[in-house]
Amino acid sequence: MGVEIAVPIAFFGSIIASIWLVSYFNSRKRLTIHETLRHAIDKGQTLSPELLQNMSLVTDPVRADLRRGVLFLAFGAAFGVLAALIGYEEAEALTPMLGVATFPIFLGIAYIGLWAFGRGKSQA
Repeated sequence: MGVEIAVPIAFFGSIIASIWLVSYFNSRKRLTIHETLRHAIDKGQTLSPELLQNMSLVTDPVRADLRRGVLFLAFGAAFGVLAALIGYEEAEALTPMLGVATFPIFLGIAYIGLWAFGRGKSQA
């Protein structure tokens, strides 16, 4: 297998693997929370509203939006810096790479906007 084929397969395979790992561990976290609550109920323990509130914060989508937004912004900024560094050697590569860097930046802005709008609703 040539480098022309191996590099794109490795690149897209790593993206797919990253998405799968995040999804897998998020589902494991939710499953662990449900099992903990189930064991507590089976043993006859009373579940206070504070405990349930704290358990629900582990998978709070509003907090997750902020984290995703910051990560996407950081990824976009890192790709922009990479574009600038490559642009010193290959000036023609700067514009397309900056164009690609805008996608995670706009996704990050969107997630931070979702966090800002959802923050007021979750506290009400």
